[in-house]
Amino acid sequence: MNKTKILLLAITGMMATAFTACQSDDIDSTAGGDANANVYNVTADVDAAQDNQPGSRVLSVDASNKKVLHSTWAAGDKLIAFVSSDGTSNTRTSYWTIAADKSGKGSTFTGQIAAKGNAKVKATDDLCFFYPADAVGKSIEPVTKTGEDDGKSYHDESQKISNLLGLNMTRQDGTAETIGKLYDYQYKQVKPKSIVGSNLNVSIGNMKRIVSLWGLRFTDNKNHILTNIDSVYISNVKGSDVFNLSTGSFVTNNPADESMNIVVTPPTGQKVSSAGGKYTYISLLPGTYTDVLIMVYVGNKCYKKEYASITFDEGKVYHTDLLSMPEVLPQPYVEVQGIKWATGNFIHYGPETGGYWGIAPAQWWISRRAVKLGSNRKPASNGILQSSQFESSPTQTTDDVDLFRFGDIKNALNLHRGTYTDHDITVDKYYAPNPIIVREVDRSRAEYGDIVRYYTTNNKQKYRMPTEDDITTLYTKANAIPAYCVTEQGTFVYGAYFTTAGAIRVQSFPTKVKSLYKYTNVTALVRANKGLFLPVTGRRVTSSPEIGYRDMSYGLGAYGQYMTSTTRTLGLSRDFLFGPTKWKISANGKAQAKAIRPVWISGEEDSNHKPILDQDYKNLQNTLKIW
Repeated sequence: MNKTKILLLAITGMMATAFTACQSDDIDSTAGGDANANVYNVTADVDAAQDNQPGSRVLSVDASNKKVLHSTWAAGDKLIAFVSSDGTSNTRTSYWTIAADKSGKGSTFTGQIAAKGNAKVKATDDLCFFYPADAVGKSIEPVTKTGEDDGKSYHDESQKISNLLGLNMTRQDGTAETIGKLYDYQYKQVKPKSIVGSNLNVSIGNMKRIVSLWGLRFTDNKNHILTNIDSVYISNVKGSDVFNLSTGSFVTNNPADESMNIVVTPPTGQKVSSAGGKYTYISLLPGTYTDVLIMVYVGNKCYKKEYASITFDEGKVYHTDLLSMPEVLPQPYVEVQGIKWATGNFIHYGPETGGYWGIAPAQWWISRRAVKLGSNRKPASNGILQSSQFESSPTQTTDDVDLFRFGDIKNALNLHRGTYTDHDITVDKYYAPNPIIVREVDRSRAEYGDIVRYYTTNNKQKYRMPTEDDITTLYTKANAIPAYCVTEQGTFVYGAYFTTAGAIRVQSFPTKVKSLYKYTNVTALVRANKGLFLPVTGRRVTSSPEIGYRDMSYGLGAYGQYMTSTTRTLGLSRDFLFGPTKWKISANGKAQAKAIRPVWISGEEDSNHKPILDQDYKNLQNTLKIW
C-alpha cells in the first residue's frame, strides 16, 4: 500500500454493504487485454439489510433512539466483482462491478464480470464480491506486494486490479452517512449458481462485514456535553491494512501497511458534536487493542480517555459514553527509560535582542515548521504549506533557531560564527576569555557553558543538556519507531518516537530513504504527554545559517542530530544521529549547530502538587495556539 499517499490523503466516506452495477463507464473492454474476454452478465440476489446491522450506503440514525442505525439498499449501490483465481495477475485497470437495480431492504444486483485473459468462468470458480466499489481510489486501492523489510512484507499501490485491497480508514468525518459510502467494508465469496451462455447467476445472501462500528459521545472534565469539537484522535487501534479477496482474510506480518490510528475531522465549516445525544461514529478493523487513547480537541483545549484493553468483534456496532474526560494539560517533562525529557527542543524564538529562550512549545517544534513551498521546493507566496523538512536547503534565521553550537552562549544567534568551547559543560560552570585565556567565570559574565542550564536556571522549571549516557539510554534501551506529528498549522513533522521498552524492544531505524509509509501519526500520544518525540532536525555546517540533512526527500537521507554535553576529543562532541540512513552515536564537529533536547532537573509545584509552568512558556503556547 502506498503509505506515502495514504498519510497525506484526506478522505471522507459513507458506510454500506451493497452490490454495484457495472455501468458502461465502469467497463473498459480494451483495457488490460480484455478485448476478447468472456464477459458474463451477472444477476445476484442479496438478503434484506437489517436495522442496526447496516447493509447499504444509505445509512441513517434513528430520530428517537440514537443507538439505532437504519439501512436500506439504494439503487445503484455497487460491489466489486472479482474472480478469485485471478490473484494479482489480471491486467485490467478497473474492477468489474455489479449494482443494485432498485432501492429497498433487499435487492437484485446486475452487472458484468470476466476472468483474466480469455478464460471462461466455470461453475467451480470462486467469485469475490466486495463493498463499496465506489470507494476505490478513496478509501480502497488495489495493491501488490513490493518487498520485505526485516522479513515483514509491505505493499504499494498497483495500476492493475488485484485480489489484494489496501483499506484505509485513518481519516473519517464521524458521521454514519459518510461511513456508509466509504468505510463499511463487506465481503462474500460464492460459486456461481448457474451459467447459461454469457448469463451468470449467483446467490450472495448475507454479506460479511469485516469492520466494527463504534459510536462515541463526549463530555468534558465538568461533565458538560462537548459540542464544538474540532477533531478526535484515536490511537492504538488499527485504521488500515491489506485484505485478500481470495482468502477472505487480512494479510499477516505486514506492520508497514497497518496504521494504528484514526483521525476524525468534520467537513470544512462544521464541528463534531454530542449535543442531543448524537454519536460520533467511526469504522475500525476488529481486534483486541491495548493502551487505546482517545483525544478530543475543542479549540485550544484537549480531553482524553484511556483504555488498558478493549476488544472489537467483527461486524458489531458498539456505543460508548466518554464522560467527565480529564483535560490534558502541559507538563514539564515526559519520562522514558527513567529519564525525564523536556517536552520540546531548546529554541530561541522572536526578536534577536531578547525574545524567548527555552523549551519549545511542542515536542514536534522545528524552525520553519510551516512554510509555503513552490514546485522547486523553495519558498513561494502561492506555494503549498509544508514544514521545512520538505524544503530544499532551508535557511535558519535569528528569530527562529533550533540548532546550536557546543557550549556557545554569547554568540549563539550569530549564525555566521563557528564559536564553541572545549571546556566541560556537563557541570554547572560558565566560561569566558579572562582576559585572553578562557577561564571559569560567574553566570553574569558567561560566554560559554551549557546554554540550556544558563537560560533556565532561574525559571520555575529547570533543565540541562543531555549527557552521552542519557542519549545512550534511548539508543540502546528504549523503543524507537518512525513517527510524525501534525502541527497546529496542519503541516507534518517527521522524527523518532521513543517509549519505555517492555520485554521485547522495538527499534525501527534506519528506515531507508523515501519510506514515509513507515511513519506513524503520534500527534495524540505526544499531546497527551506520552512518549518522547524527537523531530528530524538536520544540522548547520560551521559558520553558515543553511540547514543540511533536514530535507526528508533528500536522496542520501535526512537525520536528526542531537547534541550531548559530553566531549572526549578537542573539537568534537558526542551526538545522536537517526533517520532514513542513520542510527548511531558518534563524534562530530563542535562548530556544527545541532538540536538539543534538554533533560529536566527540578521544578516548582503548587499546593495541589501540579507543576508550575513558566509564564513565558505558556504565553508562547497560547499566542501560537499550540494548546
